Amino acid sequence: MLDYIKKINNFENLRVGFKRKKYLDKIKKTIWILSLIKVLVWQRRVWKSFILKQIIKYLIDEKKIDNKNILYLNFELEILSNIWNSKNLKKIIYDYFKDIKWKKYIFLDEIQEIEWWEKLVNSFRATETDDYEIFITGSNSKILSWELATYLSWRYIEFEIFPFSFDEYLEYYKLEKNKQNLLNYINFSGLPELYNLPDKELQYSFIKSLKDTIILKDLVKRYSLKDVDLLEKVFLFLVNNIWNLLSINSLRKKLLQEWIKITSMTLWNYIKYFIEIFVFSSVSRYDLHWKKILEWEKKYYLNDLGFLNFFFSSFENYISKKIENYVYNFFKMNWYNITIWKLKDKEIDFIVEKDTRKIYIQVAYLLASKEVIEREYWNLRTIKDSFEKYVISLDDIQLKTDEYWIRHLQMWKMWDIF
Repeated sequence: MLDYIKKINNFENLRVGFKRKKYLDKIKKTIWILSLIKVLVWQRRVWKSFILKQIIKYLIDEKKIDNKNILYLNFELEILSNIWNSKNLKKIIYDYFKDIKWKKYIFLDEIQEIEWWEKLVNSFRATETDDYEIFITGSNSKILSWELATYLSWRYIEFEIFPFSFDEYLEYYKLEKNKQNLLNYINFSGLPELYNLPDKELQYSFIKSLKDTIILKDLVKRYSLKDVDLLEKVFLFLVNNIWNLLSINSLRKKLLQEWIKITSMTLWNYIKYFIEIFVFSSVSRYDLHWKKILEWEKKYYLNDLGFLNFFFSSFENYISKKIENYVYNFFKMNWYNITIWKLKDKEIDFIVEKDTRKIYIQVAYLLASKEVIEREYWNLRTIKDSFEKYVISLDDIQLKTDEYWIRHLQMWKMWDIF
């Protein structure tokens, strides 16, 4: 085993994939801050592994680190399946670095596959911090966050690695930023492995296998769930109901209308599991009348639209859902906090905040008539503070800023906000 690990860690023909500069630049700033474990998280197949390899290449090419000082282990590889607990992993690490005197770099990919990994990582950080710099990735927020908080406390820094953004999609395919290319992106996916598959049939097969992996490996096996069919039905139901403001009880009633019987507690657990493995995100509603977050009503958004596009393909029926999901992901990918505001029958699609900046956002497909314009602008006009307000749509013509300083923005130009 050790010989094999040394062989794959020579890094002579290291495949690093598409360079994701936004994430690399953030991570590079933390290299050599030895007291911090670097943690990369998000759903499967967003190329977290490639980012680790890009960091390795940066260390070798630019920092002139000898490859013998670097250990990379991907625990999704079948050949490494016998390294299943911290004791086995500790022996591998010590044996690998046996003749290395100083400054070792450890990259542990999909660390949640290793039992008691957090104690081992903490032991390296706490007792040998001058010798080891550690990078880990994972695809389950509950496992990572609970164990990191318990054993590593403040001694780690977390990086969320999202699917490809629209800008990365354009860069990958060498395309111009325009409405049609945005629609192509919204109707496809940000999962980069799909980009190398030549036809829809293969792309659908990939998405289906990813869904099966998420359900069977990440959830059924880890949480000892028995009703796989029910779990899959809930998954597909949620995919088909993104953007709806729903409580657990209303979700359960909708499922019952489709002859899917489930208890409220089971439904709550299933949704929580899907959020933990980064398939969905939930957004809470802020009630302006009561001036508090209402946790029982939420909207659910897909972290990648590929599941909707390949399992429910009609453009006409889903375009409003897709563009709202896209706008949500745009701000999430830029690390904004997001809520929904509602006052009686009026709703603000998103309030996004970062540092001292707050932006009110309304999302529309097309502002096709005076009635539609009035409807989309009216809710923003009821807000009397001086924070920025935008209506974002797919219109070919950009409207002028109105007398309430509400600005219209074409969706493919959203970077103008920054």
